[in-house]
Amino acid sequence: MSKEEVPDIPQMEKKVEEEKPENSVSSLKAVTTKLKKTVNLELFLPEIYEWIFEKLKEGPTLIIGDKIGKFSEQVAKQGLIVVAREMSSSYVSPKSEVDDEEILEKMDLKPFSLDKMKAFDNFNLNVILIFALERLSKVQQMELLNECKRLISKEGQLIVIGEFFSNSIWWFPVSLTKEIANFFKEKIFKLKTAKPLRNFEKLANKTELKFFDVKYDANGRIRTYVLTKRWGALLR
Repeated sequence: MSKEEVPDIPQMEKKVEEEKPENSVSSLKAVTTKLKKTVNLELFLPEIYEWIFEKLKEGPTLIIGDKIGKFSEQVAKQGLIVVAREMSSSYVSPKSEVDDEEILEKMDLKPFSLDKMKAFDNFNLNVILIFALERLSKVQQMELLNECKRLISKEGQLIVIGEFFSNSIWWFPVSLTKEIANFFKEKIFKLKTAKPLRNFEKLANKTELKFFDVKYDANGRIRTYVLTKRWGALLR
């Protein structure tokens, strides 16, 4: 008697096993990206800059901070008058920061000096601080915020991008490692380091600036504040 042929059973298990490596790779990439962002907060900046571009007002703009050349160039390409003050220790010259020579001629890009800010007398519709306060003492932070308030018009805005201490326990090892590294840089190598901010809200309140908006990134480790001189200044 001949045996009937039994049709093959679809090998679902094999198919699932074949898909596992792809899923594993995707998960690994997601974890790797998250770890990179944990260590290098600058990876969040493109998204933050995009958010800022949507809020920029058309008018004179003052930008102060660390590694601001490329961002300042992008702002200038929007047709805005840009004054930029670079705080990075690696800053050499405007030409090393901005590629477009035509745009560079329209910009005022120089090293940052808190003392020289007192000579500024033009009102700005946008004043932007990019990881700037972290490099200053508490007294200097207050002084810079007061100067920024003086330099924004009644219809203008102060945008502050800053690194903050996170309350999440998951970020504690990273914060501790950075604190130890900063300690050695300051005590042994006598180098100035950027420190995450504390009590920024209290500092801003002392200037009597109004909180208009805030964006949280990296579980709150990066915050972007939008402040104004008066309520309703940015309502459209």
